[in-house]
Order: sequence, then structure tokens, then C-alpha cells
Amino acid sequence: MVGFDHVRLFGGVMNVAGKNLADNEVSGSSGPEEKSAGQKLLLTLISILPWAIVGTLLWAGIFVKPKAVIEEVIPAAINVRDNIFGVAHLSGDVYLAAGNYGKMLISKDGGKTWTNQDATVDVHLQDVDAWDDKRAVAVGNGGITLMTEDGGNTWVSVDSPKSEIANKLLKVHTYPGGEALAVGEMGTIIRSMDYGKTWQRLREENDIFMNDIVKVDANTIFVAAEYGQIFKSVDNGATWEELFTDSPNSFAAIGARNPQEIAIVGLAGVVVGTTDGGETWTYVSPEQSGMTEHLMDVKWSEAINKWVAIGNKGKWMTFTNDLKDFEPMNISATDYTSHTEMEIVGDKGLAVGATVGSLDLKTKTWTLYHD
Repeated sequence: MVGFDHVRLFGGVMNVAGKNLADNEVSGSSGPEEKSAGQKLLLTLISILPWAIVGTLLWAGIFVKPKAVIEEVIPAAINVRDNIFGVAHLSGDVYLAAGNYGKMLISKDGGKTWTNQDATVDVHLQDVDAWDDKRAVAVGNGGITLMTEDGGNTWVSVDSPKSEIANKLLKVHTYPGGEALAVGEMGTIIRSMDYGKTWQRLREENDIFMNDIVKVDANTIFVAAEYGQIFKSVDNGATWEELFTDSPNSFAAIGARNPQEIAIVGLAGVVVGTTDGGETWTYVSPEQSGMTEHLMDVKWSEAINKWVAIGNKGKWMTFTNDLKDFEPMNISATDYTSHTEMEIVGDKGLAVGATVGSLDLKTKTWTLYHD
């Protein structure tokens, strides 16, 4: 019995051992396993992904039409290559300006911003002036004369007397009743009496630059010229008297406070003035005034009761009517550009040239608008 039981127990042990061995063999097998549904889906997606990409690109190439996005670039009215030679005050905050290659501009905010106008020409425009907010005139190289009757929306080129030698017109100024006077190369002095539509020569041509002109009363006209010369007419341009001053340098600009008090400025800082209607002229040397740079324009300022002159290399100067008190200055510590003309309204001077800006005559501060 004991042996039997032992055999049974042993056999039972053996049975248990055999069962465990079989179980271990199954769990440790390296044969193929059954994949889950998620794994099968992932494999399927991976296999079709390249074809899906190719199909999408093909569809886009056939059906999607590309649209070019072009951003409009509007050039600045005044760029770094521009030179603005002349400026005119129309009314309020409205100004006209003229410059190189037929550039004509209008500002309606005192010179802060400008808009191009179509001057219809591509020659350099040297100056512009206006009778009112509608009618204006401009002159330039080649004897070009332009006029507008609608504030510059349209400019018309008109005929003017020409020389067979040279015809650059440098300055133009307007006067009541539609009168305008312009000067330039070859002794040119011309006049319009109908708001710039037609022009007549006032003096025979000769080999001299007439650089600026001013009419001080109904019959008296002064012209500032080369070599320190002045031309004067007391019969409204019918005849001319040639005057010589002590200036060794050419004149560039002339301004009149009234028929008796007139100032002229020019190259190397020269200043000449009269307080007796041109009977006598006082010459001021650069050593006396302290100004050695070319002065290109001069205007009287009621706001500071002085003459104001502006010119090359960022220089400007004020001086009293008796030509005794001179103050040469820089317009700013950083702007050394040259300026050719200035319009004074109140205590501000809008100056143009290589840059455009406003000069506060009382505080002596310069605000640059365009460089």
C-alpha cells in the first residue's frame, strides 16, 4: 500500500511537473504572433500615405490656380536724388515746389508732405511762383515756361523768347494783374502780362547771367547779375541802367522790403544793400559778416525785423537793415545740405534745395521734412 501510494504520489508529482514544463514551452515560443486591429490599421495607413501625398499634389497641380500677390510700391514724392530749386506759397498751408527733371510738387500741410504733379516736361525746373491758389508759373532749362490755372492739376508749356546760344531761366516772380518777370542766361529779362500765357523780351540779349529780379513799385525794377552788377529800370523795363558795385563776386538773389530798402546776396557770402532806392549801395565783405559760403536767397522777415539769407552747406544768416548786425549760423548740427530758395510766412521759412525743411526764425530751429 505504501508503495502504491508512493507511486501514485510520485506519479502525481511527475504529472504536475510535466504539465508545468509544457506550459513553459508554450509561453517562451518565438513563433509568429497574432497582430491587434490597431496595429493592422497603422500599417495600412503607413502603406497608403505616400500615394495619398502624390495624389494630393497631383490634384493641386491640376485644379488649384495660383494667384500672384503683387504689392504696389508707391515711390516717395521727393527721393534722395532730387533737388528742389524753387518754392512758392499759394495760400494758407499750400505750397508749390519745382525741381530737377520736370519735378513739380504740391503740399497742403505747410511742406510736411508732398504730392507729385505732372509738369509735362522732363527738363530741370529752376523756379516757380504763384498769383493765387489757382494760377502759377514755372521756368527752367531751355527757356521752358509753364503755367497753370487750376492749382497745378494741369500744367501747360507756352512759348517764350529764345536765344540761339543759351536759354536757361533761373528765377520768376509774380505781381498783381497777371504780371510775371523772369530772368536767366544771355541777359534774358522777359515779362508776361496775362498770367504766364505769353511772354515778351524786355532787354536785348548779351553774354551775362541775370540771376534774380524784383519789382519794387509800378515802374522800378532791379536785376541782380554776375560780377557784382545790378541792372535798374525806372520806366517799367523800357530802358535799363547798368550799375557796378564794390562786390568782386556774382550776385545770386535780390529781395525788397519796400521801394527804398533792398538787399542782395551772392557767392562767397557777399552782401550788398541800399536804403535809398538804389542811389547808393553798401558792400559787406565776408570778413565783415562772418559768412563765407554762397548765399542763394534773401527775404525780409517782419516777424524778426531782419533780413534772412540761406545758402550752401546748411548755412543761413540774419542781418539788420542797416547792414551792421550779422549773425551767420548752421540750420542744424547735422544738416549740412545746400538750399536755393525760401518762402517766409509769419515766423517760419520753408526752405528747399538738397533737403526740404522748415526754419523757425525766432527759435532758430530747423525741422527736416524730406532729405
